[in-house]
Amino acid sequence: MISALLLIAAANAAPAPSPVPGEVKVFKDWYVACDNAWYCEAGTLAEDGGDFTTAMAVRLWREGGPEAPLRIVLTPSQEMAPGPARLKIDARPPLALTQDTDGNTALHAAQSLDIARALANGSTAAMMMSDGKSVALSLAGSSAALRYIDAVQQRAGTSGAIIATGTKPDTALPPARPQLTARAASKLTDLPDLKAYPKIIAESGCEYRMEGVEDTAYPLGQRDGKDQALVLIACDSGAYNFGSAVMIATRPMEDPNARWEFVPAKFDSATGWAGDDTVPQVVNADFTPETGTLFDRAKGRGIGDCGSASSYVWDGEMFRLSERHEMGECRGVWEWPRVWTTEVSVIR
Repeated sequence: MISALLLIAAANAAPAPSPVPGEVKVFKDWYVACDNAWYCEAGTLAEDGGDFTTAMAVRLWREGGPEAPLRIVLTPSQEMAPGPARLKIDARPPLALTQDTDGNTALHAAQSLDIARALANGSTAAMMMSDGKSVALSLAGSSAALRYIDAVQQRAGTSGAIIATGTKPDTALPPARPQLTARAASKLTDLPDLKAYPKIIAESGCEYRMEGVEDTAYPLGQRDGKDQALVLIACDSGAYNFGSAVMIATRPMEDPNARWEFVPAKFDSATGWAGDDTVPQVVNADFTPETGTLFDRAKGRGIGDCGSASSYVWDGEMFRLSERHEMGECRGVWEWPRVWTTEVSVIR
């Protein structure tokens, strides 16, 4: 009986597995991405070296699970005429439904599977604007992108597949989202002043600190008789990306005379530029004490149509990846697709 209890305790104490985000794939002029719970999206890319007229002009998404509906929207660029857009595929009549407050036009859900199959098998497509102008859309890669969704969602060979249809029932269930617990920060009497700790900054690995940069500290609350604070040491900086080394500072609870002690923060996955830094770094960081959430957003280029964005929640000992979006192809995708998701509960 004792051995059984010890095994149960050991299992409960086992660390959560490291996150394995999904992938973003590019098939010619289409991108596609799925997260760990089988939510998938796909859409059109801008022409290589061209303007951004076709970027995300057509975007579709689908949750995992039996008979989940497929959604398709048309998203004209801001320079185009206002009013509902229509989708023209080969000789079919133009398709449209209603325009939302963001200027997107949603195609009817009941037609979506048929429309997606037409996109995959069609020869030509265009987005027709309310002023009569039209924008040619490339269908190159659309079939491969939609087949990828079928494969990830385990619909290939089923009646619910978009492209890889078959006679089997659509019954595959997606994995459950990982459950995370975040600790909201309580207030502290004061926070560490990094100017009093030049050695810590020198040992952080930040070699190219800009003159006049400000380091920041946030409360993490109290735990095991100690004050805890998050410290972001301003690190390598560029035109649109600003790196910060992440450390955790502790001292005896509410003892203003005690010196703070610093250790590199722990993460359950790679951060920032994912280098071999002694102290982990995040990019364009922000922190919300009320939810214990640290944000990390690295742009691939200044206009922001590629890069990665992650959020991590503080569980009292380390930061755990709660959500991740990314896009490696710099071709006009401003809303980076999600590749990792969790369910987060906050302890206050």
